[in-house]
Amino acid sequence: MTSDTAVLIGQMKIIASLIAIGIFEQRSGLFDDKLINAFSAITSKLILPVMLITLIGSVSRAELIGSWKFFLCSVGFYAITVSVSRLISNLPAIPSGQKGMHTLIMSFGNAGFIGVPLIVSVFGDSAGTAAAAFSFVEATLCWVAGPLIVAGGGRVDLKKLVSPITASILIGAAIVLLNMNFSGNVLWDTMKDVGGTCKYFASIYIGMNIGRMGIKKLGGNLRVFAAAPFKLLVFPVAAYLLFGKTGILTGDTLTMFIVLFATPSGMVLPIVAEMSGLNGEYVSAGCMASTILCLFTIPFVIWLTGII
Repeated sequence: MTSDTAVLIGQMKIIASLIAIGIFEQRSGLFDDKLINAFSAITSKLILPVMLITLIGSVSRAELIGSWKFFLCSVGFYAITVSVSRLISNLPAIPSGQKGMHTLIMSFGNAGFIGVPLIVSVFGDSAGTAAAAFSFVEATLCWVAGPLIVAGGGRVDLKKLVSPITASILIGAAIVLLNMNFSGNVLWDTMKDVGGTCKYFASIYIGMNIGRMGIKKLGGNLRVFAAAPFKLLVFPVAAYLLFGKTGILTGDTLTMFIVLFATPSGMVLPIVAEMSGLNGEYVSAGCMASTILCLFTIPFVIWLTGII
């Protein structure tokens, strides 16, 4: 994975630069909260879904059907990470009011804004099936199971399964299964070009969001740093040992799996916390800390898994 490490380092430099631009845009006053929220909506409800539709719709039917193993591995390892996170979060060191939120920032990543654009930048259209399988699992668990984890129980709201992410994945899958070919179509090519900007828009939004969160939030929520080593290092390395050393996943598929599980805590998690009537500041601090650290840990994890 040495070559993958070099490519990832280059991509993380680009993402870091875009995050810095986003922070500058927010701190300089060029973007207020209203504009940042609009920027987020455009990215998450238009650019990211369009990227997923065209990315998934460009793979073959055999590749899509063959992604069942990646899908099951994603479900299985998410079950492991959530279970381990809940166990750790129940330790006495974590205050009772923060246990559910601590579980969130240890478990759920930012595949949409960082993971998927990153693997697409490195692996191109071959990342389509991995992006589809993982994004569907993460989006479903985050919006359906996430509020239950924070609230400590309750009823599953199946309406949360319907989102721009899950809808775009199903549309892309339908295009493949129905054997539709839009190659050369001007609308399809335009959609691909729009989707290709996802890494840039998403990274700038992350920077603006970090800017408005403010670094002071970290000072009052230092416990979030206890979650970062598990989310960014322990879990992705464990994924490699469990699925790579056993030969269940290999090659680029294995690398993409590790990268997706090595992403920082998702930027939507504060919304999940607020849906349960809790103050999302603790989760926001966790997202900010892990996002900054992931610029260094993702290439490190790929390098480490290449030598063990």
